[in-house]
Amino acid sequence: MKNLLLPILFLLPVSAIADGEGMIRQTIEGIAVAADAQDWDRLDVKFADHVILNQLSLATREGARLDEQSVVDTWADLLPRFDSTHHDISGIEVLGVTSVIAKATATYNATYKLDGQVWQQRGRLDYILKNTDQGWRVTALNTTPEWENRPLSELLSPQVH
Repeated sequence: MKNLLLPILFLLPVSAIADGEGMIRQTIEGIAVAADAQDWDRLDVKFADHVILNQLSLATREGARLDEQSVVDTWADLLPRFDSTHHDISGIEVLGVTSVIAKATATYNATYKLDGQVWQQRGRLDYILKNTDQGWRVTALNTTPEWENRPLSELLSPQVH
């Protein structure tokens, strides 16, 4: 795949690649902004019709093929349970882009607060995006946690006194 991608990239005008990378970055950043704002309609348009989602922080061990509404519904069920959430996405690197598909990676730092307690996690995000008539949409998202201060389930569990 890598060997096929490079010759295709050389065929694209440099401006097309730069424009595509900018739009890809906007899509990736927009997911975090929409999730923290709990703007589910805006979040919905960041995903393709079918998404392979693997979020180890949600106790899944394998990717699941979901429709975009299932991704949004999952997050819409989880995130409002917290007093606040913040997803800081940085180091976005577009690893390859054609007119149809792109691969990107980023680092994240997630902070969730509930009743004066804090959960933090840092790690890597790997994306595959598809260029559609509506713009770049995520078709696969893999979350690889590299550090967390405690399991998220501890924050959500009722406190025993």
